[in-house]
Amino acid sequence: MSRIQSVPNVVEWAQFARRRLFPLLIAFLLPVAGLAASEQTDVEPEFRHGFSFYGDLQYPVDFPHFDYVNPDAPIGGDLVVPVIGTFNSFTPWIQKGLNPTGYRIVGAWNFLFDRILEPSDDEPAAHYARLGQSIAHAADYSWFKVRIDPRARWHDGTPVTPADLIFTMDFMRHHSTAGIRASFKHFGDALQTGPMEVTFHIDDAGFRNPSSGLTIGHLPILPAHYWRDNDISKTSLTTPPLGSGPYKITEFDPGKRIVYERVEDYWGWQVSSVRGKYNFQRIIFEYFRDNTVAREAAKKGILNFRGEDVAKDWMTSYADIPAVKDGYFIQEIAEQRTITSMAGSILINNRRSKFENRLVRKALTYAYDFEWINRVLNYDFYLRVKSYFDNSELAATGLPQGRELELLNKFRDKLPAEVFTEVFSLPSSDGLGLNRENMLEAERLFSEAGWNVIDGKLLNENGEQFTFELLTRNASEERSALPYVAALKRLGIDARVRTADMAQFRNRVRNFKFDACYRGYSASPTLGTYLKSYYHSDSAKVLLTENWAGISNEVVDYFIERALSTFDRDELLATGRALDRVMLHNYFLIPTQVEPGARWSYWDRFGRPEKSAENRYYSFPETWWTDADKSDAVDAYLKTAGDGD
Repeated sequence: MSRIQSVPNVVEWAQFARRRLFPLLIAFLLPVAGLAASEQTDVEPEFRHGFSFYGDLQYPVDFPHFDYVNPDAPIGGDLVVPVIGTFNSFTPWIQKGLNPTGYRIVGAWNFLFDRILEPSDDEPAAHYARLGQSIAHAADYSWFKVRIDPRARWHDGTPVTPADLIFTMDFMRHHSTAGIRASFKHFGDALQTGPMEVTFHIDDAGFRNPSSGLTIGHLPILPAHYWRDNDISKTSLTTPPLGSGPYKITEFDPGKRIVYERVEDYWGWQVSSVRGKYNFQRIIFEYFRDNTVAREAAKKGILNFRGEDVAKDWMTSYADIPAVKDGYFIQEIAEQRTITSMAGSILINNRRSKFENRLVRKALTYAYDFEWINRVLNYDFYLRVKSYFDNSELAATGLPQGRELELLNKFRDKLPAEVFTEVFSLPSSDGLGLNRENMLEAERLFSEAGWNVIDGKLLNENGEQFTFELLTRNASEERSALPYVAALKRLGIDARVRTADMAQFRNRVRNFKFDACYRGYSASPTLGTYLKSYYHSDSAKVLLTENWAGISNEVVDYFIERALSTFDRDELLATGRALDRVMLHNYFLIPTQVEPGARWSYWDRFGRPEKSAENRYYSFPETWWTDADKSDAVDAYLKTAGDGD
């Protein structure tokens, strides 16, 4: 990893003035309402076939397809995968209801709606033309212009127009879930500035940065004309929504299954960033209430691909299957090539007075015996999460130095002293179950925070016992929670596990009615607006927020805002490491586990490209396909096995 070089204060002030004060001055001097971006500058903006956080694009304007796809992949066959849970609404991304799998707002598994740009799995932060044919931006990132591909059509044949992009941005800003609204809070109005052109304005000068371009690129577009006749504020299962993407919903049974059918006349098959993708004729999601039932369905061939959630079952549930021994049923650990972030944690509700003291949160961390839980319950499968930006250059390591140290020094009087003197490390044990030294340290920390063991109970000065409820949502989380709760009882804490169904779980955490729960966080290698929703004070008191932990810390706020207004790569790395270090030393949550790679179990029906993407292992499912010969062989094997039964 490169180390951050020191920057003189005068340079820092100049950067601050350029990034923060100058945009504010421009906003003050120029009228905003109805002002087209082209009227704000005499320089014609440069439209490009993609957008990169760092400016450079690996693929040229005329690239035929991504290197990690097979442009000649055969089309056909079914991909059948399980989903644990249910769905009860097709209305996308509103606070009420559960959407079916298949149209996520970020990441993979978005089949119904086209995005403005398509992410490249070969680059950490680059997107290429998809529904948006080209994109341009202001030098200070105060606006982004998108020109729509004139070929783009909705599934009913209606052209995609600027009205659709404007409608979508308005919906995201004002009517979507609380977490999404927080992520789009810094955007202003989207305005039509050409026949097929929309300009997205960034109102908050603190967010005028390349991350806003990535946010726009990820934006799945909704059809304005469809939602004029359908109430987007209410849940509905009457008919599937209208899309423009490579698949449409052709069959559904709430709580049981949903089927996506490939659109043969999809407008985007010749778009460079799409070519070679979406090769399955149908993608079928079968819904289950229990992982055990889903696992058995996979073994029987009802499902043909499944990710295994439970390490114990990964290690023990497949060994005696004849199909595994015969090579027809595959177990594979997919290589982890992306940032894993805070993939697993026990999240502490910092809003509650008993958790306000950092020493209390640190004591709770010392009582968690990861090594024993991992050895006994998980067959030593997992790794320990060590960073909010694990598996990336943004993770804080060693002691702060260079530019990171300069940034942290501004808040020396507001940070724990060990931020500057101790390399952060999580407590560890020998895994044998006693965890004596860490439990003694936890007791000492509680005592320093004003909680002492009296007659076997951990009491404060008012004689009140420390209580702790760990909220879980399934049997797997409950299984992992029980040994931790047992350890807390040894410290004199009135501790218990409460397992709730998914609806009750979501209601409690979104309304802050919990002590602690399990939660994983995602991240990007360039940081992004999600930080505001996850960890910023602005979201800590907002009901239904993504800031479940209630993190409200002025130093954290500063580094989030700085990360979202930083253009330079080295400066971004220094800011990210400082943010990581501050949050780790504050013990806002208890890091738990991360997979060394995704656990895949599947019937050997598939083909996949010879080359894997640099930043995403084989880009499943978009770049895979059904291999007819392999699939026929599996069918024959399953028939023989069935006859044998």
